[in-house]
Amino acid sequence: MAEYKASTPQLEILGGMIVSVWAAFPESFQKSLREVLLKHGVADVSPEHWYLLQPTLDALKEIEEKFGHHILSQVGAQAALRAPVPPEIKTFAQCMAALNVTIGRMHRGGSPGGYKVEEEKGEGFIRYRVAASTPFPCSLTRGYLESFAQRFRPADAKDVLVTHDEKLPCRRNGADTCTYIVTVWA
Repeated sequence: MAEYKASTPQLEILGGMIVSVWAAFPESFQKSLREVLLKHGVADVSPEHWYLLQPTLDALKEIEEKFGHHILSQVGAQAALRAPVPPEIKTFAQCMAALNVTIGRMHRGGSPGGYKVEEEKGEGFIRYRVAASTPFPCSLTRGYLESFAQRFRPADAKDVLVTHDEKLPCRRNGADTCTYIVTVWA
């Protein structure tokens, strides 16, 4: 799924995910972000209400153009902190397996895309290859995965690293998917 393009005009996102756009930043910067959202018709956001996704994606695109793609990584991190994860999810492996359930709970009215997750176990590590096919920007997805990795980090993990597989196509360059490698060292 291409960056910044909702699958249908009716696709909606839960307001709590929009709130995460500005919650990641100091109050002085939040005003600028809210102005961009307002310009795209995203106003008076309540965490419990639903909003059309395309105007939010348009606002995210402008935020990236104005402030750089790294800022969207912080937005993704905040989104993962607020994501409505099923209560039975307690481990990082369960979190990775439930990424599609989680994104499904944050959207309605069409397909938000999804994730294909492959697990590889090695001596002293577990690696997840995550192919993301969502309309969200690459940087946001990386921040989302990094935050989930920290949120559900195994207690005995020595380190967790999320990288973008640069050998494969990227949504930033027009591809339908980006692939991330999430490695947990025990």
